[in-house]
Amino acid sequence: MIAVNHRLCLLALILVAAPLDGAWPQANRIQGAWLEEGVSCASVFEARTHAIGFKRSGNIFAPAFIITPRRLSTPWANCRVVSVTPSGERQVVRLSCTTSIATDAARVIFAPSEDGSLNRFNSVEGGIASRYRLCNRESLKTP
Repeated sequence: MIAVNHRLCLLALILVAAPLDGAWPQANRIQGAWLEEGVSCASVFEARTHAIGFKRSGNIFAPAFIITPRRLSTPWANCRVVSVTPSGERQVVRLSCTTSIATDAARVIFAPSEDGSLNRFNSVEGGIASRYRLCNRESLKTP
């Protein structure tokens, strides 16, 4: 009886989580800790047991974010991915973001570059792009 209940609970969790897995098809390609070019990874991020996270005493205005399949986090906000809409090479990501003050909707436009960087645009049609690079455990080591 207990084994059946465990299986049912596991099946229920899979069914509830399954729709979220497809929320951001490119998440595997762009998953990780991203930082605007020109800033040191070690100044914003720290290595943790299973992942890279923001430094606890870091700058809340750092031009950085962490992407997982269902979330986008900044030093200031934690966001849930609501929807992702492709627009050519770009992905329009609608978010529900929560800070210590409020919860609000947000939108971000990304396009991966061939060189492995990630561009964040201010417009779907064109506009200015900010270029971000991926930080990893190696980039957090101080010389």
